[in-house]
Amino acid sequence: MEYKDKNGLTEKQYLEQYDPGDYPRPSVTVDMMVVGPKKDYSGLKILLIKRGEHPFINCWALPGGFVRPEESCYEAASRELKEETGLKNVFLEQVYTFSRPDRDPRTRVISVAYMALTPVAPPVRGGDDALEAAWFDFDFTDNMLHIHNDDIGVSISYQLSTKRFKNGNVKYANLVPSLKSKSQLAFDHAEIILESMIKLRREIEYTDLPFSMVNEEFTLPDLQVIYELLLGHSLYKANFRIMVADRIEDVGRKEKSVVGRRLSELYRLK
Repeated sequence: MEYKDKNGLTEKQYLEQYDPGDYPRPSVTVDMMVVGPKKDYSGLKILLIKRGEHPFINCWALPGGFVRPEESCYEAASRELKEETGLKNVFLEQVYTFSRPDRDPRTRVISVAYMALTPVAPPVRGGDDALEAAWFDFDFTDNMLHIHNDDIGVSISYQLSTKRFKNGNVKYANLVPSLKSKSQLAFDHAEIILESMIKLRREIEYTDLPFSMVNEEFTLPDLQVIYELLLGHSLYKANFRIMVADRIEDVGRKEKSVVGRRLSELYRLK
């Protein structure tokens, strides 16, 4: 049975006369926060690209770009990551949709943000419209976001304040960045980083996200350090092992941990 609308049109007839220009069409982009541990697991690194085009030319930014008509957002994120940095086959998790009307000076642009987690920051190269791609040291606390690369002399800092927002009957706290350095991140990318880290910390205890930042086989001391780097605080060894016990299995071999360099049992994700 074919249903007709109030104008007497079937769906086929409606679609034949439909004009997409009847409604404003914002552009859609994807932006990716890519995070990996330092080689010695002493901290985190974040991947940024240096923009080669207006707006924010020569500013550092998260990798990203426009979604093509034939792509899903995930496909666009994977493609842009490969084109701008050379990274491929990286775990991607959707974070949030950023839609503030003035977030892009060109036009109305809605961005779908992803977090990408990788073991030990791999080599990267700039490509497409990115002048450079580089890993930056990444420090995130309750009151400060600091991103710096001493080799190229770039330091970007944001003071973080807590503001409360209301959604229906629920009030919740969120972090708001305020630039404290001469250099800044392009667009609203500081907000994307904050939302990504908040989401990661909320979900870390009941998802397998941290396992994307260790090798396929890992020691428990190394895995615990990854959890601690992401959470921003230390964990009790016994409590941590209880938390991950049902997700891992012993592979029957030992290897030196990255942290401590002691021989430890190897495990893998079930």
